[in-house]
Amino acid sequence: MNSTQTMEILGVSAIVSAALESGLIEALLEGPATAEALASKLSLDPRATPLALDVLVTLGFAERKGDTFAATSAFTFIATKGPGGSGMLFSLWRHAPAFLRKGEPFVRMDATPAERDAAYKNVVAGLGRMFEGPAKELAARVCERVARRDTILDVGCGSGIWSLSIAEKTPGARVTGLDLPAVLAAFEEKARSLGLMERCSTISGDMHAAAIPSKAFDLAVIANVLRLEQPSQAASLVRKVAASLREGGALLIIDALAGGTYEKELGRGVYAFHLAMRSQGGRVHPPDEVRAWLRDAGLSSIETIDLDGPASGHAAMLARH
Repeated sequence: MNSTQTMEILGVSAIVSAALESGLIEALLEGPATAEALASKLSLDPRATPLALDVLVTLGFAERKGDTFAATSAFTFIATKGPGGSGMLFSLWRHAPAFLRKGEPFVRMDATPAERDAAYKNVVAGLGRMFEGPAKELAARVCERVARRDTILDVGCGSGIWSLSIAEKTPGARVTGLDLPAVLAAFEEKARSLGLMERCSTISGDMHAAAIPSKAFDLAVIANVLRLEQPSQAASLVRKVAASLREGGALLIIDALAGGTYEKELGRGVYAFHLAMRSQGGRVHPPDEVRAWLRDAGLSSIETIDLDGPASGHAAMLARH
């Protein structure tokens, strides 16, 4: 990192912090307003306000239409409280200094299965919308690499955006979504919206305890799940899911696995801190560790597929039985 990048990071951090503490970011969520109106409403300096807004537009927090500014749809999702939004963005990042001092997470999203069910049931649909672009991109690349995709298992499926995007490109493919009871409603809703419900079934329960048919699937997906597990549990889950594959089947893991560039390493680092603030044992597992789990599960021909867009810190690993 050079001195210019250092200055930019410090500047972005200071401007976002000031916009958050002053109420400017939350005011953008209320609807379009001019810089002058926002400055007047929040008692801000009329010269500093449009300069801060320009940075927020560049970051993708806000969009400008004519003389007015408003939060972008993507930022509205991650900032909005209640069903469909993350509900804790501002509070979570305000907790960062306390977390740095004492290490106490702001919230536990890796607690008991019942607590996970309650925590995720209202957010997985929104997460599916956020990852829709990367999921469609990945689906196209997986379909180029994996010829047999008639039966697909999605473990910890959430909205099912990753597996259902593959099924969209595979006529006749059937998807089995495994997740906690309340979360499965989002999977069924997404499948229904895509006209795929007749090709979908579900397994309800904790992924570690639920019975999964052996040698029954051509392709299995574990998306954004392993990071909530301790290494021993994550490795055990990989072995369990690998055993569900037919000979020649493939396992697709999507997680915070990207690296090798400044942007990707920064994305993984920020996500790792974010994850630690909302879990007791969650961690971003090193890619080499995940590869070792795949090999120990009897899988080989492991390749990494980078993702773009909101998944810039993420990558997929594809391994074959």
